[in-house]
Amino acid sequence: METARLSERILEVFDDLTRAERLLADHFLENPDSLALHTAEEISSRAGVSKATTARFFKRLGFPSFKTAQRMSRTGDANPESGKRVFSAPVEHRSGRGNLADHLASDVQNLIRTFEAIRSDELNEAALSLVRAEKLWIIGFGDNYPLAHFARAQLIKVKPDIRMIPLGGFSVPEEFASITASDTVLALCIGRRGKTMRSILQSARLAGAHTVSLTDQASSGNPELADVTLRCRTQGLSYFDSLAAPVSVVTYLCMAVAKRIGQTAVDRLRYIDSIHTEWGDAG
Repeated sequence: METARLSERILEVFDDLTRAERLLADHFLENPDSLALHTAEEISSRAGVSKATTARFFKRLGFPSFKTAQRMSRTGDANPESGKRVFSAPVEHRSGRGNLADHLASDVQNLIRTFEAIRSDELNEAALSLVRAEKLWIIGFGDNYPLAHFARAQLIKVKPDIRMIPLGGFSVPEEFASITASDTVLALCIGRRGKTMRSILQSARLAGAHTVSLTDQASSGNPELADVTLRCRTQGLSYFDSLAAPVSVVTYLCMAVAKRIGQTAVDRLRYIDSIHTEWGDAG
């Protein structure tokens, strides 16, 4: 009999859930054992919803009632209507499919919570700042370097003069000495940050440049040094943080920049393509 975790059922209907039901979905995706351990009243309280919402939530998932779902979660009995089981085996015995479903569920929640928390005016201000910059500086150290490299690789296609720090073999102060008040700094500050990033943001602020910081929810992100701070949820399932939300936010910003630049961005893309063709470079 094919097994299906509660998280898989939630993901199947997530787009159709009401806002209150999504609070319950978030609760169960983050606390998969809650159904077996807590009463309906306790779960409703923890999720911040009414007991009526909890009852409707489980009917939406295909269960006759909350008690039925709870009994199945505790015993592993098959659902006679769907021919599936609510939970797979404990963690140490999960199949690869179960682990993958948990990973997907976690990343989906990271994305949803990130874009629910970021205000549209903050995203618009960040995008406009990148568009208006005479020089755009993208900063990323350590684990943030690949994310910074990705951002530059996208933005250089639609906007010239994208600077990146660190630049291999070159001193950061010498590179950064040309910053002006008409520039913008996009600082990738996910996870651990050293003193150099703070020093760069301080120097950018002193130069009058606009600063946009992309950080995670657990850190301060140096808000006093950033004109706009975009926070991403990066909760991982084990040893590593998830970068699904930061990558998605960066992709959105790049798309928003290209859209606002308009025809100039289109012309640049066409010119780049013509160079590839002229040089016989398919890449």
